[in-house]
Amino acid sequence: MGSLYGKMILRVCLFFPMPTWSRVSDLISEHGRSLSQWIHLGGVKAFLDGSLGSSSALFHEPYEGDPDNYGLQMTDLDSLLNRTLESDKSGLQVAIHAIGDKANDILLDMVDKIVDLNGAKDRRFRIEHAQHLAPGAANRFGKHGTIASVQPDHLLDDADHAWSKIGVERSERSSYTFRSLLDGGAQLAFGSDWPISDINPLQAIRSAVFRKPPGWEVPWIPAERLTLDESLKA
Repeated sequence: MGSLYGKMILRVCLFFPMPTWSRVSDLISEHGRSLSQWIHLGGVKAFLDGSLGSSSALFHEPYEGDPDNYGLQMTDLDSLLNRTLESDKSGLQVAIHAIGDKANDILLDMVDKIVDLNGAKDRRFRIEHAQHLAPGAANRFGKHGTIASVQPDHLLDDADHAWSKIGVERSERSSYTFRSLLDGGAQLAFGSDWPISDINPLQAIRSAVFRKPPGWEVPWIPAERLTLDESLKA
């Protein structure tokens, strides 16, 4: 293992495809969560929808100029719920990708079901991206301590084309709602989504504080800006 020879300089927390949850659970039972001081077994990950750029993020309303396209649901919901329940029951942290507002609502409903069936605990359920939220959704994250795992740098690109995908009004009320999430009790966790965006954490902090894409003189959705202190904590 690289860490034994001094080759690793970053601590790594590994997430595995959700269908492998039972094997991951067995591995943790046998070796513990930390394989070394550098390698930690975190949990499992699944995908519910696609991305805004490819018009495959799942929304309640259709894409602009494409009335039959609401995005893609990437997995069967019953299967996703069952695997999530089993993963959660075994003590694994669960992270699920959701970008569109409908995908996020589906996951927030799913968290309610999981808590009802498996009981309340410090599960730290993660919604990866939580990029576009329907009205009121930001306030639901705090109910069960759901983590909004967000990537501030993505807004720098999406600010220039989100309006063409979902319209000006929808994009400005639903996109990268960091302030609303924090005020609603969400646990904000910043990331880079590297190699999609710059791995430098200072750039993500800057994006969350200023929300000003290159070439813009004003912030995009300034009401959703965070303070420097809030961004450092995230």
